Amino acid sequence: MSTRVQQLRGMPDTPPAPVPLRPPRRRRSKLLVLLGVVLSAVSAAGIVWIFRATDDAVAAVGVARPVRYGEVITAEALREVQVRPDPGLRPMPWDQRFQIVGRTAPTDLEPGEIVTPDAVAGSATVPGAGQQLIGVPVKPGQLPAAPLQPRQPILLVPAGADAWPPVRGAVISVSDRDATSTQVVDVVVPEANGVQLASRASAGGVAIVVLPKDR
Repeated sequence: MSTRVQQLRGMPDTPPAPVPLRPPRRRRSKLLVLLGVVLSAVSAAGIVWIFRATDDAVAAVGVARPVRYGEVITAEALREVQVRPDPGLRPMPWDQRFQIVGRTAPTDLEPGEIVTPDAVAGSATVPGAGQQLIGVPVKPGQLPAAPLQPRQPILLVPAGADAWPPVRGAVISVSDRDATSTQVVDVVVPEANGVQLASRASAGGVAIVVLPKDR
């Protein structure tokens, strides 16, 4: 009995610290590995597609500045743009831009547009058959304050004491105001009225009334 007590007394007061157990190693999911392979392949394919798209792009004619119907197309109004081939779009190649420079625009060209051969086929004929082109100098009060737009239908009416029937016409272009606040509106009118209207306009006797475009 004394020997048992002595043995117990020789034992340490605290039990030994537990040995930490290693967590079981997780096995990688085959699904995750497969997903990573697929994503890598898709990313690589996307990079290849981007480079191929860049390589396939062609230089085309774009619009840098607005050109209104009847105005002359200048080189400054055009710019080079890169376009990917598209079966539904036939852009004009950039190296053919000089084929349209100096021609009158047969339609309005807006900045950001891509020029196609169909959009600039032919030229605006001003004046057309049975028409005459006249310049109408006007001051504030002889026309609306709102800017006139090309092809805007208008009525030319007396601005002075003379009485004469109003004449229908269409705006081609409008100049900037000069030092006397006068601006010249180029208008196409019926051939039968051109000479008389030009004479009245030169004396400042013509005012402009804007009509709706659908009339």
